[in-house]
Amino acid sequence: MDNQPRVTAIITSRERFSYAEESLRSFYEHTELPCHVVYVDVNSPRDRWEKLKRLGDELGFTAIRLNKYVSPNCARNVGLRFAESEYVVFLDNDVDYTPGWLEPLVACADKEKAAMVGPLYLHGPLDEQVVHMAGGDMEFSGVWGTREFKQTQRYFMKHVTEVPKKEMRRQQCDIIEFHCALVRREIFDRVGGMDEGLLTTREHLDFSQRVLDAGGTVWFEPESVITYRMPPPFALTDLPYFMLRWSDAWTEDTLRHFANKYGIRPSYVERVTKNRKGRQWLLFEQIKQYLPDSLGESGTKVVKRSFQKVEPLVNRAVVEVLTFRDEPLQWQVHHGSADRARAKVPAS
Repeated sequence: MDNQPRVTAIITSRERFSYAEESLRSFYEHTELPCHVVYVDVNSPRDRWEKLKRLGDELGFTAIRLNKYVSPNCARNVGLRFAESEYVVFLDNDVDYTPGWLEPLVACADKEKAAMVGPLYLHGPLDEQVVHMAGGDMEFSGVWGTREFKQTQRYFMKHVTEVPKKEMRRQQCDIIEFHCALVRREIFDRVGGMDEGLLTTREHLDFSQRVLDAGGTVWFEPESVITYRMPPPFALTDLPYFMLRWSDAWTEDTLRHFANKYGIRPSYVERVTKNRKGRQWLLFEQIKQYLPDSLGESGTKVVKRSFQKVEPLVNRAVVEVLTFRDEPLQWQVHHGSADRARAKVPAS
């Protein structure tokens, strides 16, 4: 009799390291379905890696440490090497879970023969009940090379009570997000792995489109609920990875790659400015708490404007330092005590 779990959870760093332990504990507290768990650590500080290994021994997951900062898609591809189950559920390391979140995703995939299933995504503390996405849509229009592209996160920033009840039902959609995405593993045989040319953004759009192009279906399952815990706070040791992850350089490369891949107008790359503003907003929210009250509102605005002028220069310098020496990707594997019996280690 095959006692292997039907699901492998692949958890990767979204933009920081400091929430990982809390997220992992939430995962184990609220996950009842048997699940093989693989956590891919992208060169977090050594003390955090040691903590992850101890947590792996306590909870029973496999921890993989990469030797450098890499994009989430690269980390997902590494995690896929360790997945042999029927389904893979991709998760970010800054997610909180609700009881029984996984079973509805699997039930939907089973019944609908879905290639991908996503939950109701919230963001912020769970008790605030703010929707991040309740399924999503995307549309291409125009002539190849100058196509327009539009994507929508349904009911973004609405309170759950503002979503019409008729929309809170299992239904097909165009996109789900990698905060939490259940994927039928055999679909990778048809569409390939994650596109590592997408370093910062558009990853979920690209993979969803490839699945749709291959004849697979994407579903929204509101009986499953998770929430994405956006920073701040940051730990100081989070900042180098965060700055690289959302850097102007990585974002520009990503948007150019996405535009070329789907025939979108070249000016799509101008979205880099929007990403920069998002990065600066998150960073300044962290900084703001350390500003003296005596500055007042007008003084805070002056500091913010100065920060916005200086930050792109700092960002460029950080990227140059972090990417000066690009070493070959390597990893080490730590199998948690409860996980070792069934572990199979692929070659790196």
